[in-house]
Amino acid sequence: MSVPSATVAPARPAGLIAALLVPIVLGSLACAAIAAAVGTIATIPSEFMPFTPGAYISAATIGVIAGMIGWEVVRRRAANPAAVLRILVPVVVPVSLVPDVMLGVSESSPGTTWPGVIGLMVMHLAVAAIAVASFVKFLPLAHRDRPGS
Repeated sequence: MSVPSATVAPARPAGLIAALLVPIVLGSLACAAIAAAVGTIATIPSEFMPFTPGAYISAATIGVIAGMIGWEVVRRRAANPAAVLRILVPVVVPVSLVPDVMLGVSESSPGTTWPGVIGLMVMHLAVAAIAVASFVKFLPLAHRDRPGS
């Protein structure tokens, strides 16, 4: 009887994961700040709250932390984390844009314009791209063979 082989992603200590979070968040915030600056230049009203630093810093930080937690849960528990994330990421990222569309439709925030909403969507995509690329590099995935396969 053969023992199933396993290629398991190396465990990362919690301290290392927390340390990785800082540059990922900073990179994401830089992208968000650039998107906000470009949006402001593109005549998006200054009262559009999602483009204020307080709003995008907290939202990007929470998004990156939530993404990292999700990535780690899948990485540690899924038999084939790469396959799971190949489905999960393309589903979760567009779903994260739904509140932006709802904001545009409802115009519930002062200064809401469709260019502002589109800028906000670009900001979300930029933060997600930085986060996912960083997770791929620093929190690698591996396939684990199931017994009997």
